[in-house]
Amino acid sequence: MNPKDYEILKKIAQLLATLPSDSLLQKAQTKDQIEEWHKLRKTQILLAECWKAKWLVKNYYPIEEALDKQEISQRKAEFIFLCVDECKARWELCQVAEKYVADLYKALPLLTGYIDQLPKSTTQLWDKIFAQVSLKPYPFKSAYDLFAESLKEDVNDSFSVCLEPYYDVPRKKWGKATKQFTEVLEQAGSNGIYPRLNSREESKLKENLVWNKVKFSWIGMILWTCQIEAFHNDDPLLRQKLVSYNHSLQELLRKQFTASRKLRGWAWIKGELFGTSGPGGVYVKLNKT
Repeated sequence: MNPKDYEILKKIAQLLATLPSDSLLQKAQTKDQIEEWHKLRKTQILLAECWKAKWLVKNYYPIEEALDKQEISQRKAEFIFLCVDECKARWELCQVAEKYVADLYKALPLLTGYIDQLPKSTTQLWDKIFAQVSLKPYPFKSAYDLFAESLKEDVNDSFSVCLEPYYDVPRKKWGKATKQFTEVLEQAGSNGIYPRLNSREESKLKENLVWNKVKFSWIGMILWTCQIEAFHNDDPLLRQKLVSYNHSLQELLRKQFTASRKLRGWAWIKGELFGTSGPGGVYVKLNKT
């Protein structure tokens, strides 16, 4: 490994360990919100240590040590390993894809005048996902900047739901959406291109994702761009990295889907965490020990 690569991998480890962002802790007002922030930060620190063990430090086994001390479960250990693999595959994809993401993003304002001529489903997607971001300049100067923002967005958004007055996560719908997207990844070909969903499959995915909560994300922008480029352009390296990323994401989602079978739905209501009392049950305040 050359010194430049080593420094970048070290920088990624440092970033992982500083999420969720400190500024979000300042917004936490309730005990449940504060506990949620610290729980996520603790997981991120362990993920960062696992990253170091895999790519930077020899003979270092933080996950195994945590297992021996019964600080984490075997399921969580496996989840962290898969998160590290997804993160590495994401970084490698960003290194190849960033120039395409920048070009497509900068072209978004040019598409505005043509949107009304496209099918209604496309205009609705544009209005929901791209209309506002198309008015802003492309914010990144490097592949690392794009990659880092996508990670920050993932973890910070995961925490930020607890800051909303009301946010519920129906376990059944979440599990179905995870399973369906896993199947999409499984059907992606050797060029990494996702299969085209028919109208029924698309409606089903939107319903399970709870479409009104879906918004623009940088990882979504990256994958959308890669689909376009993989279909239209001959860039073997991009396709290779896209296939690798699809595989890592598929493994992570499969693990999440398996775990979701044992979970119940939950909701944040005015800063307090509630869980369903059972299948189809009402939300009740969770008693923490």
